[in-house]
Amino acid sequence: MQLPIYFFGDNHFSINPLSNKEKIKKFEDFYHLIKNEKCSIVIMGDFFDYYFEYNNSKPDYFNEVFDLLKRIKESKIDIYFVAGNHDYWIGDYFKSYTKKTFLNDTEIQINNKSIYLTHGDGILSWDKSYRVLKKIIRSSIFIIIYSLIPKKYGNKIAEKISYKRKDSHKRDIKKLNKIHDELINFSKEKWSTGTDCVIMGHYHHDFSFTENGKELYILDDCSENSFNYLKYDGSSFIKEKI
Repeated sequence: MQLPIYFFGDNHFSINPLSNKEKIKKFEDFYHLIKNEKCSIVIMGDFFDYYFEYNNSKPDYFNEVFDLLKRIKESKIDIYFVAGNHDYWIGDYFKSYTKKTFLNDTEIQINNKSIYLTHGDGILSWDKSYRVLKKIIRSSIFIIIYSLIPKKYGNKIAEKISYKRKDSHKRDIKKLNKIHDELINFSKEKWSTGTDCVIMGHYHHDFSFTENGKELYILDDCSENSFNYLKYDGSSFIKEKI
């Protein structure tokens, strides 16, 4: 990957274009910040609130998003994508914009540093039922069956599963600490096998933890109010926002 590398995600661009206006503006501000760098961006999942390609064609409600992705690619910036729980069903059209797409967790090697990338869903011990559901909806059979549903009904399903930002986890300190303990333990398991750093999104808040030179970063989301990202310059990580 070209350095520096910018990690961000959880933009949750909606199938309702009007609701994306401020998020698009933040994304464009980010593009103007990096457009003169020969860098890489890693989108850490849930870039879209819902995404499904019918016959590998562009969903027409994301025109502005794809226009911006095109400008980023034409600026010689490499785009990488780690699938989230809202946008696993990406197809060839979206992949055509990326240098590489990862449908599952992956590990990359940069300057002798091993970085584990995951969207973050399904890690917690109480996510057992979700992990079963995740296997089902990511199966090729399910995707084929879902593709037979007319687009207008698929969009109604999208409205039902649409992400609505909730800040209750930020107020529930006990629950938040429990989540952090589990994610730290998950990271320690990765560190024990040679990983240096774990990066994830999904939880919609900022958190970091270091121990014996090993690192964990949970990325805050990219909302209408703030575009949060993590920058790696080849030697250290820096959290920034627009």
